[in-house]
Amino acid sequence: MLDLFSGMGGLASGFKAAGFQVTGVDRSELAGQTFELNGFGRFVQKDLLMENMTGNYEILIGGPPCRPWSSVNTIKREKRHLDYRLLGVYFKHVLALRPRPLAFVFENVPPAGHSGTFEYWSRKAERAGYSILKTNIKYSEFGAATRRQRFFAVGVLNDQSSRVKEALDKRRSPESTVKSKIWDLRNTERGQKSYHEWPRLNTIEKYLPLYNSGKYGWYKLKWGEPAPSFGNIMKTYILHPDSLQPKRKNCNLKEKDRVISVREAFLIMGFSEGLRFPERAGLAAKYQMIADSVSPVFSRKLAEAIKEVLQP
Repeated sequence: MLDLFSGMGGLASGFKAAGFQVTGVDRSELAGQTFELNGFGRFVQKDLLMENMTGNYEILIGGPPCRPWSSVNTIKREKRHLDYRLLGVYFKHVLALRPRPLAFVFENVPPAGHSGTFEYWSRKAERAGYSILKTNIKYSEFGAATRRQRFFAVGVLNDQSSRVKEALDKRRSPESTVKSKIWDLRNTERGQKSYHEWPRLNTIEKYLPLYNSGKYGWYKLKWGEPAPSFGNIMKTYILHPDSLQPKRKNCNLKEKDRVISVREAFLIMGFSEGLRFPERAGLAAKYQMIADSVSPVFSRKLAEAIKEVLQP
């Protein structure tokens, strides 16, 4: 299978765990190094605006950059954004690969699924013989510890998208909580475990009005709930659940009011404790790659559902 705009491999990791052989493609060298370092598959560094992929792939997956449709982006949206063409690049691969893939998975933010360009390309895919399941997915409904919601379009040849929906629906499971993923790190000091690191910030109290407003990205996590969807923690501070409250006695933590660590972020997203990053990856780059990822908890269940339909 081929994973376009693969990033560090959140979507690919679930398919690899379900038994697929994955080739990831992205223009980011750092994302590619992370992809291969964690054994998600083979990686090809390529700018897909400049050069196409060819080859024999049974399944095509991918999530083109969401910035043209992201609610956080308030300046250059849709056609005004340089990444706007990449949605079409994805579907051109679906239609141009020979033999045609048996199935494809498209992932993006919900507004992209209602855009005119997506409707244009999905109609072309339907005329080429794909039946397409179009749905918004909340990762927490499949057992993840994040309530991030994303749009997914799953196209299958031979009118089998309804079977994908049935196979996916039966894999729904209770949500996980922040506590179930990072409680063991509660009294662990900065640097005592791999990637348990965070920026030292002295301005958290400055942004209290934002935390009280409920504005996207400015959250204090709650132990007993899944995390809201969050972006790069270096840009909008996602606070540890113990922040901004009276200090506990006998606590070894020297820094109580803090954002979640890199390790806490990827555990909440659903990556394994053994996740690794290249040595040259900085703090902001690690946070950004995590923020750009699909939850591996959901991607594995999606992969299993597709496998069930294609290989009953």
